[in-house]
Amino acid sequence: MAKGKQIKALPTPDLAQPLSLKLIGDAIRARRTQQRLDRKTAAMLCDVSVVTLGKIENASAGVRMESVLKVMAALGIKMKIDPWENSDA
Repeated sequence: MAKGKQIKALPTPDLAQPLSLKLIGDAIRARRTQQRLDRKTAAMLCDVSVVTLGKIENASAGVRMESVLKVMAALGIKMKIDPWENSDA
């Protein structure tokens, strides 16, 4: 059995920084590599194209939010919106 290319696990980025396309992309790439998934396999598992996954990981503009959320869910990444006080009440 031929041995495939080894995937080097990347460290988890600082998740305390403000949310940005770069942070989301870095977090997705880190999670994918920590799970030892190459981009092609991860794209298949996430039900997105390899090109779309690459755009997400590289923080390219114009990627559909639905695709980002699909990838995050498939890789077990949760995004949280904290409640805020309603100043209109």
